[in-house]
This record gives sequence, C-alpha cells and structure tokens, in this order.
Amino acid sequence: MKVLIAEDNVMYRKVLCANVESWGHEPVAVEDGLKALEALNRDDSPRLVILDWQMPGMDGIDVCRRVKRDPEHPFTYVLMLTSRDAQEDMVAGLDAGADDYLTKPIDPKVLQRRLTAAERIVKLVPPKEWAIPRIDGYEVKEMLGKGVFATVWRALQQSTGETVALKMIRVDLATDEVFSRFAREIELMKKLDHPNIARILDSQIDKKLAYYAVELLEGGTLEHFVKKHSPKPALLLLMTAKVCDALDYAHRKGVIHRDLKPSNIMLTAEREPKLVDFGLARSMFEASEEESSLCSMQGTVIGTPMFMSPEQARGDTDSLDGRADIYALGIILYVMLLRKHPHKVNHSDRWETIREIAESPARSPRELSPKFNSEVEQILMKALAHDPNDRYATAGEFGSAIRKFLKGRVESQRRKRESEA
Repeated sequence: MKVLIAEDNVMYRKVLCANVESWGHEPVAVEDGLKALEALNRDDSPRLVILDWQMPGMDGIDVCRRVKRDPEHPFTYVLMLTSRDAQEDMVAGLDAGADDYLTKPIDPKVLQRRLTAAERIVKLVPPKEWAIPRIDGYEVKEMLGKGVFATVWRALQQSTGETVALKMIRVDLATDEVFSRFAREIELMKKLDHPNIARILDSQIDKKLAYYAVELLEGGTLEHFVKKHSPKPALLLLMTAKVCDALDYAHRKGVIHRDLKPSNIMLTAEREPKLVDFGLARSMFEASEEESSLCSMQGTVIGTPMFMSPEQARGDTDSLDGRADIYALGIILYVMLLRKHPHKVNHSDRWETIREIAESPARSPRELSPKFNSEVEQILMKALAHDPNDRYATAGEFGSAIRKFLKGRVESQRRKRESEA
C-alpha cells in the first residue's frame, strides 16, 4: 500500500522512506505541505499518510484539515508527527481530523505497528465512497456530511415514516474515548427539549454500533445561509436572539455547548435556527470521571479557535460556564454583520489566533465600519467583553437586549411612517 511521507527534513524523510519500504509499503515522499495536498488530490492518492506538523508552504495540520473535511475525498488515514510533546498539540491534531499522533523522535517499531493497524482500518473503508450502513429500523439513503468523528446520513425511520439525520461513529475512530464522548453527547441532548435545539429521536450505542437520529434540518447551516442569501441585519439579529433562547434553556439545564460556530447552527425549511452538535458539550453541575479526563484537562484548549472565548483560549476549561457560549455567539453575530472577525486572527497559524483571543480585547465594530449602528455595537461589545463578569450574565439577557433593539427599530419606523402620512 502507498504511504505518503510529507517531511521537510531531508535526512528524516529518507529514514522514514527506508523504513516504510522495508515494511512492504510503497513510500511517496514530498518535502512541503502544498506538494502533500497536491499528491492527496490525485485520483490514485495514497490512503496512508504521515504528515509532519510544521512544513513550508502549508502546515501538515492544515493539509489534514482540508482532506478530512472534503466530503468527496476518499477515506485517508492520517498520522501526524510533531517535535512538540504538548497535550494541546495532540488535541489540535485530533480536532483537525488526524487519526493518530506521534512525537519525534519516533521508535521505528512503534511506527511500524501503527501503520499496520492503520492499514487494517483503511481496508475496512471503501476507497472511493463510504458504504451505506445497514441499521435495523432505518432505510439509509445518502451521506449528508463527514466530520472528524462521525458521518451523518439521510435516512427514513421506518416506524414513523419520518426522514431523519442519522449520526454515526466512524469506524476508524471508534476508540473507547470516542465512544465515551459520543455517549455523553447523546445523554446531554436527551436532556434538552427546546424548539431551537435539534430534537433527538432515537439512539443506540454499544461496542458494535453507535448512532443517534435527529430531526432532519433542510435549511442547511447558518454559515451556508449567510453566504448564499446575504440576509438583512434585522433577520440575523432575530435568529441570534432565538439561539440565545436555546442557549439560555441549555444553560439552565446545566449544559454548556463549548463549540458554538455557524456550522453548528442549522435552519429548518422555514429558516428557524436550531443548535446541533453537542460533541464538546459539558454539564456545569457535575462531571463524570470520563468527562473530566477527556474534555476538561487543565490547560487544554477545547473548541474551535475562531469562535472561542478568552477563557477557553487560555485553557481554563474547568471554570467555563455559559458566558463562554455567549462570547462565541457574539463572535458569530459580529462576523455575520461585518464579515470580519473581532480579533486579528491569523488563518495560517492556529496558536497565534488562540494567543490573540486569549490576550487581546475584541475590536469595536465602528473601528472596522465607522457607520455601524451604535446600539448594536453596544450589544455586541457587552457579549464580547474580555472579562466574563462584564458580559451578559445569561444568554437570556443577551437575547432580550437584541429584541429590545429590534422592537425599538420597529416603533421608530412606525412613527416615521405615521409622520409622513
């Protein structure tokens, strides 16, 4: 089997190639990230990949992220290499979709066994497309999406005749840790019954099969909706207020989302927003032993960098509360209204972005757009306060502030029309 080796150090690359070839594989060597991506986009691309983290052109983690998030790309097993033995690097690599992770210098015997295991996994997955799963009680139709840890399918629930979205654990990542995280996601979602949170309909989890079914949301993600339709600010504000309702409800139930972003807010056909993907969610009231060990390690950065709060960026995961979600929603609203991020993010350097969010206050909207509405700016900047104590105390308060502004605008427009009549 072909193995792509992307490593900028010449000697290290030669050693890796010699070892891989001696183990019966065919090495394909490149010296930078752009060439690695080019090789992976070919029709006969290797499905076993060893990616160095830092490389010229494009970092290995970015190559991994692009490949793993491309629903048309055949399944590829990615093993990340790094010189830094840091917990946050491992989490970042796994978040990007990496299937395995090794720290240099590498023991050849360990690498050989990892590749042997990876080859077995790759052979279980069809090379060109994901096989349609068979699940009792469902007629699975087509794949809707492929994420880091799971695939999502359109399916007919035969007992009800309802078309649902079926989220399943990916076979290549079905470790005990992933099963525990998936089980926690199901447990937390079952607690939540709100019109703006995706409704879980059915679930099963054991060592052979893990899935849950949720209502199918035909309107796509908020991210896609904004890009396609460029909705008016008033509609975006109203949608945000409804997401505030959902967050307020979840927080009162003791659940914080911790990974809020535009792709985790989906819309019904009637454009009603609904929260989805509680894979990183955590109970504020109590944490199980598995939850603490998996997602609450001191100093570990949990969440998506572009939409995380300063306390998340600092790794203060044990003290997170609902105000972290409020900050994330503030970023989402800011980006939707201004098409710019409140922080000076570096899209090619994850850790520089995290440091910027951890250390620097958000930029005011009128710094970027002088004509921006001052009342909306005040609402945003309170949600984006660097100190959690200066933010809205609850998501409900955030939503109320938005609705108060919208009501004032409607009243103002009504009075204007009456005066002109």
